[in-house]
Amino acid sequence: MNYSRLLPAAVLLAIFITGCSSTNKPALTTTTTTKRDGKLFVVSVEAAPFFRHGPRAGVNPDSTLSKDAVVKLIRPSFGYSKVEVVATGELGYVSSEEIRPASSALLASVTARKTDPLATQSTQPAVEQFNLNSSDPRLVPPPEDLPPTELPLPAPEQ
Repeated sequence: MNYSRLLPAAVLLAIFITGCSSTNKPALTTTTTTKRDGKLFVVSVEAAPFFRHGPRAGVNPDSTLSKDAVVKLIRPSFGYSKVEVVATGELGYVSSEEIRPASSALLASVTARKTDPLATQSTQPAVEQFNLNSSDPRLVPPPEDLPPTELPLPAPEQ
């Protein structure tokens, strides 16, 4: 059998197989893509169109986000990124070119605004107080004639 004709095909096959093998590059996994997820960004233009269900041709934006509106990056993308508006919790899409990472001063002001002023006054629920001498109709005393605690046993049936 003449193997000289099969040799070029075998060499091409070997090159193809080694070219398709993996290299030492780190794989793009969810751990590398989620490092940026959840970071706070701000709108960098005067008014950024905001789409709740994603941008589509011929569809007007659902609302606009004003400059320096704080958004939480959910899923980054080249065109439109999925974000959560921090002030309202609304999820939607905004142009990736119209947002930038938030500064540390802006982050500090956002976390300071998140504190509930009512929660800082008292963390315990208010205790309702009753005055037993009041004329509140809900406070009805029990009847005086209560049945005895030990009742006689019923007579056995015959």
